[in-house]
Amino acid sequence: MQVALVGLGVMGKNLALNLIEQGMTLVAYDKNPDAGAELLSCAQSLGIAERLHIVSDLADMVKRLDTPRSVLLLVPAGELVDKVCQDLIEAGVEKGDIIVDCGNSNYKDGIARKLKYQNKFEFATMGISGGAEGARHGPAMMASGSEGGWERLIPWFEKVAATHNGESCFARVGQSASGHFVKMVHNGIEYALMQLIAEMYQLLRIGTGRTPAQVAEVFKSWSEGPLNSYLLAISSHILSLESDNSEAVVDLIDNKVGAKGTGLWTAQNALELGIAVPSLVAAVQARHLTNTIDTPAAKEMTYAQRATNSVDLDLDELKDAFYFASLLCYRQGLALIKGASRSHQWKVDLDKTLQTWRAGCIIRADYLDDIAKGVEFLDTLEGPANALRKIAGQAIQSGLAFPVLTSTQTYIATLSTPSNGHLVQAQRDYFGEHGIKTHSGESCHLTDLTEIDAKVR
Repeated sequence: MQVALVGLGVMGKNLALNLIEQGMTLVAYDKNPDAGAELLSCAQSLGIAERLHIVSDLADMVKRLDTPRSVLLLVPAGELVDKVCQDLIEAGVEKGDIIVDCGNSNYKDGIARKLKYQNKFEFATMGISGGAEGARHGPAMMASGSEGGWERLIPWFEKVAATHNGESCFARVGQSASGHFVKMVHNGIEYALMQLIAEMYQLLRIGTGRTPAQVAEVFKSWSEGPLNSYLLAISSHILSLESDNSEAVVDLIDNKVGAKGTGLWTAQNALELGIAVPSLVAAVQARHLTNTIDTPAAKEMTYAQRATNSVDLDLDELKDAFYFASLLCYRQGLALIKGASRSHQWKVDLDKTLQTWRAGCIIRADYLDDIAKGVEFLDTLEGPANALRKIAGQAIQSGLAFPVLTSTQTYIATLSTPSNGHLVQAQRDYFGEHGIKTHSGESCHLTDLTEIDAKVR
């Protein structure tokens, strides 16, 4: 099997080595000749260079490939993807060829490109998670589309991807550009879980006075049981690290958090689709709040430092609260995927989606089996649900910030306890005559139910 790869950055280089090791013949190109030379050197050191061909231009790359051709793109999202696609057309790709965008592109761009290039070649999308290590040794691969070119690629991607209990973490999750949407939501969940773990750390560190090393031990004990996950494990390791001066490394790191944009896309698309994912949105906003000094509204967002209160936590309750909140973060992401699938008619398979997340990716966790059981299973978790209520209350009393923890508690409370939406409906109708709906389903106005005293206005 021959395949071409355009883009030999960190992800591209590692995926290339993975592909070659699995027996694929690879034709690789990058506009930076040093990137090609580095990949060749790595392949030579591994004894697999005979299946690698580095080319200096796209025309040469296209000529070397047998038809129908398969080309993978791992270039930065945005205009560069379109430029490479246009260059490939000029280089000679044809209608039967498939080009797969494997970068972190916006799914809306994928939809547009499928239409734009439909008479030129088959354009497909695939989200890849796992970072450089995953790309090298087995990533999670979320593909989409029904293009015929997939049939020749699937057997190879199933080998290249990570495996869990003998099953590949590659899947075509749905139609059109749904693979990039699923990867986007994956990253939104990633934001939420990272922030949630940081909040657990904050509560233990400042709320109870534990050292980073002591918090690391708590996280390690959680990781050794059903709560085992990649993010929790690396957080435990990070908190155990010390400098040459025996200082906790985490204390030497600046508080500002960067972002690549996929978390923001998740929040934006959730709002556009009218699907509530408050934990994921709160995580995005939490990152923004760490950078307030760099915003145009910096002065208006600067407040005096305030003292915080210590809390007396039950570690078993904290563990249960973390478990339940984590499940709810995933469920919000899956609800967003399902809602988008209905809206765009993608026919996304949530079971296949979860399978791609079971190994190789950043949000892999042992408790994905519990998430797969659905909302019905979450409804049986009475103890963890009560623990989340209690821990969220204690967290607020500490005076510290817990955006994801409290948003998650608000999410489940809103969906499982009496709502206050009836009053908000009435308010909207009172000042804007937007109308209300009664319990019987009748649409009317407040004035139809009672005579309003106009003096209030």
